Amino acid sequence: MHHLSSLDVKRLVIVLVGFFSAAGCAAGTPMDPVDADMAVLDCDVCPPMVKVPAGTFLLGTSEDEPGHVHDEGPQKSISIGEFAVSRYEVTVAEYTAFVSDTGFDDNIGCFVMGEGGGWNFDPEASWKSPGFSQEPNHPVTCVSATAADAYVRWLNTQATGAAYRLLSESEWEYVGRAGSTTPYWWGAREDDFCELTNGADKTARAEYPGWQRTGDCNDGYLYTAPVGRYGRANAFGLYDTAGNVWEWVADCYVDNYESHPADGTPVTADDCEKRVFRGGAWGDYGSFYLRTGYRGAWNSAQTFANIGIRVAADLKGGGSD
Repeated sequence: MHHLSSLDVKRLVIVLVGFFSAAGCAAGTPMDPVDADMAVLDCDVCPPMVKVPAGTFLLGTSEDEPGHVHDEGPQKSISIGEFAVSRYEVTVAEYTAFVSDTGFDDNIGCFVMGEGGGWNFDPEASWKSPGFSQEPNHPVTCVSATAADAYVRWLNTQATGAAYRLLSESEWEYVGRAGSTTPYWWGAREDDFCELTNGADKTARAEYPGWQRTGDCNDGYLYTAPVGRYGRANAFGLYDTAGNVWEWVADCYVDNYESHPADGTPVTADDCEKRVFRGGAWGDYGSFYLRTGYRGAWNSAQTFANIGIRVAADLKGGGSD
């Protein structure tokens, strides 16, 4: 098997303020100035990562939160240790490096957006052709949870400084909230999303008139946007935790939080009927899906043109340099 030259790059690099990392440049992603203690890069094809501090938060939403759904409770106190999370959703360019090196191919088709604004299965669609045009710096989509698992296994063959994996659902909500307790990480106003991320907006409603609950604003994109396109990260330095594409996590879906481990580890099972994805996306019929507490779940072997990947990593020494 032919391997990329990245196999020779096996040292942990602290990304300096203002430095454009090899992975960021390859993906066309912006690398805005950050605290050097927060940003890490483990190999030249690894996504740029941001250290997330340890903390305790309340998983789920209260019954009086607008839009609350029964499976978002009961609220539960969760303690999260320090770890790293990809600053952006995994890009087409980053996923291409994985496929080029391994030959991985699901060949399973994808649910894509039909002319009437409904999801239709297309056996010919794939991450390379999700039903709309994408650039290398857009988030990869039409990837299954099975493919996401394969991608993180591959990252672990490229890197020595970190153990890559998907986030647990608790970790995802922790970083999605980034200290906030409001319905959206930016506050309580749904229609503020257009300045911060890519969701179902006026453009979507014009294209798909049946989407009556879209936001009353315009974010500039009908389908996916370049990762990090919007200029404001959340308080943990992450982009697009809400919107653009949903993100697979490691958990099997259960319809409440009673059994969720208090240490933030994932809920797993040998026979996982559905895997969880979080964060909302461009193609959701309504922007209310961008609420931080909203949960999605689907068969781990199937794909949609609005579900992608964000990765986590356990750094050596518990995240120390």
